[in-house]
Amino acid sequence: MENSAINKEEQPKINIQPKLRIKEKISYGAGDFASNLIWGTLSSFLLYFYTDIALLPVVATGSIFLISRMLDAFIDPFVGGFIDHTHTKRGRTKPYMLFGIVPLCIFFVLSFTTLNMSEMAKVIYAYATYIIVGLLYSVVNIPYGALMSLMTKDSNEKTELSSFRMGGMAMGSILVSACTMPLVNFWGHGNQQQGFIFTTCLYSIIAIFCFWIITWNCQERNIEFVPIEAEHYTMFHIYKNALKNKPWLVTMAFSFMMFIKTGATVAITIYYCLQVLKSPAMISILLPLMYVSAIFSAIITPLFIKRFKYRKGNIIAVLFYAAGFAAMPFYVENQSLFITIYFIACTFGGINVCAVFGMTADSVDYNEWKFGKRSEGSLYAGYSFCTKVGMAVGGALVGYVLAFAGYDAQNITEAATSSINFLYFTIPIICSVLQVGILYFYRLDAIHLQIVNELNERR
Repeated sequence: MENSAINKEEQPKINIQPKLRIKEKISYGAGDFASNLIWGTLSSFLLYFYTDIALLPVVATGSIFLISRMLDAFIDPFVGGFIDHTHTKRGRTKPYMLFGIVPLCIFFVLSFTTLNMSEMAKVIYAYATYIIVGLLYSVVNIPYGALMSLMTKDSNEKTELSSFRMGGMAMGSILVSACTMPLVNFWGHGNQQQGFIFTTCLYSIIAIFCFWIITWNCQERNIEFVPIEAEHYTMFHIYKNALKNKPWLVTMAFSFMMFIKTGATVAITIYYCLQVLKSPAMISILLPLMYVSAIFSAIITPLFIKRFKYRKGNIIAVLFYAAGFAAMPFYVENQSLFITIYFIACTFGGINVCAVFGMTADSVDYNEWKFGKRSEGSLYAGYSFCTKVGMAVGGALVGYVLAFAGYDAQNITEAATSSINFLYFTIPIICSVLQVGILYFYRLDAIHLQIVNELNERR
């Protein structure tokens, strides 16, 4: 239907605003660097903190991850709706980042703080801090994601911004995975609770500085093209249209499966290194390497996506990722080859992570073309929703399986070890296969250029 509405043979060159400055691209990438200092630490170490430092029951930690993320994920559409109806001198997205980052950092530190109280009180405290930090993360990160579509309409520039964002994510995650435990041990002097407080305070200071840079350097160029309508355009109308936005739905489903496998892999890696490989040092190899590979992903993604487009490029990437994880169990005894295959698989997986930012931004253009409203805040809130729920499902799945297998940090059984080994390889492969099936329905590549041209003509 959509293909027939557009003459594919006549695709005039897009008339767009001046190219983005390199300072803007770097500043935008700094946002994901800061975000991953916070979210990366929560994803990689909070489960370990709950089970081995706060000494919460394992089954309770699974519920904390799942229920807390589900609750605040349902708030994301409201945050997106607020963004779409925000019109200030500072812009549409910047006020949320500017004033939301400090409260977010405060509750980030509180999430890694355990008090001397009963087990039930600790569980309630964990629920409260984890829910609040998730809500505040939405207030900061959804506007940050929505900012991309306000900076440029050019699909190639969106891919470049995605790469800078991916590079920032990689550097932030490398810092978190490589330095967190050494910093915790250095500042803790044997008291890991104290070490986590000092470490999260350091990360918070850096994050605040990075988001202030974004609000200073990044310009919302497309804000003038979004009309402020007199009638009340409700969230019901926005999401009613969003559910008819097929490229957006496919992108969200693809992202959801991607974050299930990411959440599970990140959560299980520490246990896999400790209990299966019997090598604590591998934690500081595998986790950082996952994010080092993301730097290579950020470099190659613009050329890769430009060559294959989003649909075909993502299918190729996800198949290579799945093949790598399928091969890794056969080379556990050969550490060098195991790590090499792991690195290659993660590099292809990083292409998927980088690509979904551009796919989401392109779906905003489609939304305006199809329904007359960009709704970038609300549509990006869908991505944030998938991030949180996907990571929550992945992390909770690990927690529940470990609980079912009788995991006890002070008494590791063979059943627990086997479950950890099974989860580490199986979840990424299953989710990757499902992603390939989802991408079959993505059809925006063929028509996006003409959509942007038509939008320019309307204006």
